[in-house]
Amino acid sequence: MENITVALNQLSELVFQALASLGLDKQEQRAVHDVLMYAQTRGSSQGLIKIQERTVLPDADCRDIQILNRSGIIATVDGGGHTGMLVMQRATEHAIDLVKANGLTLVNTRNTRSSTGSIGFYARQFAENGNIGIVLAGSPKVMAVEGGIDPVLGTNPIAIAIPTGNAPLILDMATAATTWFAIINARNADQPLPERVALNNKGEPTTDASEALSGALKTFGGAKGSGLALMFELLTAPLASASIVGDDADNRGNTIIGIDPSIVLGDNSYQERVDLVLNRIRAGRRANSQIRLPGEYSESIAQHCKQTNSITLDRNLYNSILEIANSN
Repeated sequence: MENITVALNQLSELVFQALASLGLDKQEQRAVHDVLMYAQTRGSSQGLIKIQERTVLPDADCRDIQILNRSGIIATVDGGGHTGMLVMQRATEHAIDLVKANGLTLVNTRNTRSSTGSIGFYARQFAENGNIGIVLAGSPKVMAVEGGIDPVLGTNPIAIAIPTGNAPLILDMATAATTWFAIINARNADQPLPERVALNNKGEPTTDASEALSGALKTFGGAKGSGLALMFELLTAPLASASIVGDDADNRGNTIIGIDPSIVLGDNSYQERVDLVLNRIRAGRRANSQIRLPGEYSESIAQHCKQTNSITLDRNLYNSILEIANSN
């Protein structure tokens, strides 16, 4: 795999051009651009490969996005077939408004058939407003449960964002042993997968990415990871009246939870108490390396990209985005 380093602002403009060439309207371009660049600048597999693989496209016959308020703190956002990233951004903005008004919210989405992207992007917005954000995302059924070989679950990621005195603390992880797009990256680069992350279509362990794409991913952590993946599945698709295993339709469900800690505590001490916990952890004894908290490494990559106005990415991926951008 050969890399190329490009100016961050130039790549940003190229992404807008590519999304326009794919037929996305202005509001969809902005939503998708922001989520993909967030992921790409953090070294995530949820970045620009989604343009290359055309997993950001809306339906051909989109309806207006509708917000269905169920109660003072609960709402459902019907995406109407729009790109998942636009729908999730609308849902996040509505959820933040509900948290401001009520201190607590649960908002879910349905009727999208394209990727939501890196869900830490949405959770982070809560923490930047001093709140706690929890996001669960549904996805196509590509993962087996522990002891099974059929793909019956999505990769079912979770993101939790906690406000701190500095940058938000963000956990953003799939419940799969690896991500779907990490496998696509491996296939495109003709590289083997790690051991014990995927099965072929016969249910046999494989390190061949192409075999894995026609088989099933495994969950992380054996039965414990499988249990979490199942619970996250049940908190997304069924709760949003979206597609479940065995359904023909691809209607993805997502769930967003927002909490205002000042309402829970009755004061504004939460961030101070969080910082105290984190500082005490960082001051602890080390085994043989730096103590690393969730999201800190990816945030350092993003800050480096911003400060240097540069980003390094796979040359083939860059060329693919360039080709799409110049296709119209």
